[in-house]
This record gives sequence, C-alpha cells and structure tokens, in this order.
Amino acid sequence: MESAEEWDRCLGWTFELISDDPVQRARARGRLTATQDRRSEALHAFNEVWRDEGWSAADQAGGRYIAERRKTLPDALWEFIPAESYADWGGLKYVLLYLEWEARYPDEWMASAKGWGTKHGSLHDLARAVPHLATEVIDQLVDLVCLAVRREHRCEDVGYAVLAKAVGGSRLRPFLLEIADDPDEGFRLRAQYLLWLLDHPEAPNPKAGQWKAWVKSQEAESVIERAEPVA
Repeated sequence: MESAEEWDRCLGWTFELISDDPVQRARARGRLTATQDRRSEALHAFNEVWRDEGWSAADQAGGRYIAERRKTLPDALWEFIPAESYADWGGLKYVLLYLEWEARYPDEWMASAKGWGTKHGSLHDLARAVPHLATEVIDQLVDLVCLAVRREHRCEDVGYAVLAKAVGGSRLRPFLLEIADDPDEGFRLRAQYLLWLLDHPEAPNPKAGQWKAWVKSQEAESVIERAEPVA
C-alpha cells in the first residue's frame, strides 16, 4: 500500500475512532473488529495452505492475508519507512490517529487495538523523522505530547519524552510551562521533566530509569527546601 488514496480507501473510516460522538466510535470499533476477524481468518487460511501444500502454493493465500492486514489497525502500520520518507508516507496520518486514539480513549484503544510495540516503534520513528516533517505535523506531535502529559502514565510513554526532545523547545516549551503549574502533581512533574530535558540537550536519550531518577532528585530537593531554616 503506497499511495495516500489507497490508505484512505482502506482506513479512512478509522477517524471515527477518535470522534467526540460515542455512537460513531462504537460503530467504528465494531467495524474494526470485523476487519481484524477477516485478517485472522486470512492468516489461518495461509498457514493451512503453507502447512499442507508448501510455500509455492501459498502465494494467493498470502496475498489475501496481506490485503486484509492493510485494512485494519494496528497491522497496517507495520511498515519500515526511512525517516527521510516519513513526510510523504500515506500512513503517517494513521500513525498519528492511532496515537491520538490511545491518548484520548485509552480504554477503547486497549479493548480494540492494543499494540505496545506499535506505539513504541511509532513514537521513536516519529522522533527520527522530525527534521523532515511539515510544520502542521510538528504541531500535531506537540498536541500528542501534551495529551500524554495531561493523563495518567501508561506503558511506553517514555517514547513521548524521546519525541519531545526531538521536537525541541521552540514549539513545545510554552505549553509545558503552562502545564508545569497545573494543580495535578502528576501533570506538573511530567511537564517539568520534559522541560528539564529541553534544557539539557546533552542528557542521554530518555529511558524509564532516567525519569525515575529525575523524580527522586526532585523529591530530595523538596526535602532540603523544607529543612532549610526560615530567614
């Protein structure tokens, strides 16, 4: 699947997954389940032919399986795209859709199309592609980072720190500064951590251990401040 038109033909309906209308989202999830069932049936048929008749006889069944994979999520996103080609890739907007869906409706995403490996790979691929992406796409990445900051921590969220570091501060910093004053302590800490990353470009690439060490350092500083005598 190469052209943007082909992507839209196969997956254009998936934008209902992030609709504000719960009826539209439910309808889209039902359609997604149907595409996943067809994908699974096609894979089963391919395995049967390959087992009984050998690889040379499995071309048609393999083609059907690939075609069904292209019509569902997250399978359609399992392509290797060089960073310099990401901007022209027809699947880019569906990667962004998949991540926005997880951020906005995590329970529905978990029930219908959970893919931690896909999330991990997508965030790291986007980070590598940042220098080649259009301004409007960068704005979408900023929105995704802020969505991740303003919710409970989830598996593979360290990829958003990697993405934030790649996007840089000129676009992201004003939004993070606003969240850094949020009444919710979790939101504040995540925003402050990302601001620390932006202020320390020499720091190693973000990992879960780095985040935990940073949080401990903030706790230690808070203890010291509380212990200081009042002048």
